Amino acid sequence: MIYRLLIRPILFLFDAEKVHDFVMKIISKITFLYPFIKFIYSPKNADSIEINGLKFRNRLGLAAGLDKNGEAIRFWDAIGFSHVEVGTVTPGPQKGNPKPRIFRLVYDNAIINSMGFNNKGADEILKNISRARNLMKPGFIIGVNIGKNKPTPLENAYEDYKICLEKLYDAADYFTLNVSSPNTKGLRDLQGSKYLNDLLKEITSLNIKLAGERANPPKKIFLKIAPDISGNEIEDIFRLVIRYDIDGIVATNTTITRRNISESIFEEGGLSGKPLSELSNKVLDKLNELNSGSEYGKISLIGSGGVFNKKDFKKKLNSGAELVQVYTGFIFEGMKITKKILS
Repeated sequence: MIYRLLIRPILFLFDAEKVHDFVMKIISKITFLYPFIKFIYSPKNADSIEINGLKFRNRLGLAAGLDKNGEAIRFWDAIGFSHVEVGTVTPGPQKGNPKPRIFRLVYDNAIINSMGFNNKGADEILKNISRARNLMKPGFIIGVNIGKNKPTPLENAYEDYKICLEKLYDAADYFTLNVSSPNTKGLRDLQGSKYLNDLLKEITSLNIKLAGERANPPKKIFLKIAPDISGNEIEDIFRLVIRYDIDGIVATNTTITRRNISESIFEEGGLSGKPLSELSNKVLDKLNELNSGSEYGKISLIGSGGVFNKKDFKKKLNSGAELVQVYTGFIFEGMKITKKILS
């Protein structure tokens, strides 16, 4: 209540990206407060779940995009998430698209972003994850969301994903292949079978190779898809995911549509938050339907998009999601969102 009535209105007076960078810097520095934060905000007695051998202490995590460089991993653990998805990470550092590139739609509980995979690159993010691991107790899951650098041609995109997979292999608990951000030109073409077949084939092969070298099981791999695709496209993606033994799908990324918003805004980029909920849930429902009728096996589903409260959370679970992720909900609701949803 204090956050929504006092802190959020003050933060929302300033440029969205500057506030984001300021808050990330603060929460990554106040490590001495983490035990207190954990005592106050971490939910008690939440149900754990195991997905293909990976144990999550509850079903709620932080989606990719908020902690792009893995700078506040210990903070997400302290406020009660079961996992964080760091990134999107590209092989080399990337500045992203020109600023301003984050726009709040306060009345719609939504955000438009056109960030463009701005991050410090795989080598630097590896250091951040390793540093956090050394200071944390086991049990918190760290996923890494990976993508391609902007100049890399689509026909060679799989090489960038392979570089990220190899560099971060020992640091990540699982990987998510981001082929659905609307903020890198042409990236969503990777969802089509023309490119997706090669990407999944190459990633699966490398995953098996790296696991064999370490005498460990292969890493869990997820694919993050867009909400702006047809039922037939979803079926094509589902079949390829099954074919290459990809563990699951994250549904969904942001939308390029401007449905369900009351504010007049003409900025380009992906829309997240409450207006995304309906579109995201439709994709999740379709995947759940395919899962139920599949002759070839089932995949795990992670629901993301428009989650602000327990009702939104339960809708994702009822639509077949085993895990649920938040992003914009955290920005609008604050640190209490984990306890609000899980307790």
